[in-house]
Amino acid sequence: MRGTLSNGSTQARVGPITGPMAIDTHGRWPWAAAALVGPTWGAAVARRGDLRRGDAWVAMLGLPILVAHQTEEWVRPGGFLPFCNERLLGSDRPTWPLTERDGFHVNVTVGWGSAVLAAAVWRRSAAPAVFVLWLEAGNAAMHGAMAARERRYNPGLVTALGLMAVHATAGTRALRRSGRVTKRQEFLASAAGLAASAGLPFAMKLRMRAARR
Repeated sequence: MRGTLSNGSTQARVGPITGPMAIDTHGRWPWAAAALVGPTWGAAVARRGDLRRGDAWVAMLGLPILVAHQTEEWVRPGGFLPFCNERLLGSDRPTWPLTERDGFHVNVTVGWGSAVLAAAVWRRSAAPAVFVLWLEAGNAAMHGAMAARERRYNPGLVTALGLMAVHATAGTRALRRSGRVTKRQEFLASAAGLAASAGLPFAMKLRMRAARR
């Protein structure tokens, strides 16, 4: 598009980006997640020797994997919020019942928070890492089940199956082999992780049901 200035010359007029290049991330935090992909994976590669000692990779890879997954879900190719609301939950609105605010708290408050906590307290306790592993397992299960049901791609599928499922499986085996968590700790942390994964769709369904009354 071009506009005419008062002196008769023309100037390009920049309008909103539309079409396949447009990105609606439904918030600013997904851009932060995308910006963290390179630094977090770079740090993991640089410290790969340290990560092998004592199975530290179980806790330390949680954040790099999470931000890579969030980037696929929310930035490129993106579209997770409409996918979750319309295809997973059956809503006729792309940003409800799961809202942008909900997305922030699920991904940043719970997601980043638990991943950072697992890495920070790894030497003292592996329980937070178990929670993260089961969050990953639940996430991978949701993406995989939806892909099988719809026979099509959904936002986050590649990193859920290629990173989260692999990390959750290998990490759980490593922790059981090392004996760093008791059966009670594993049960409580895994129950909390599964409840957080499965509880979100359940809570959103309840929100939809309440709105119909």
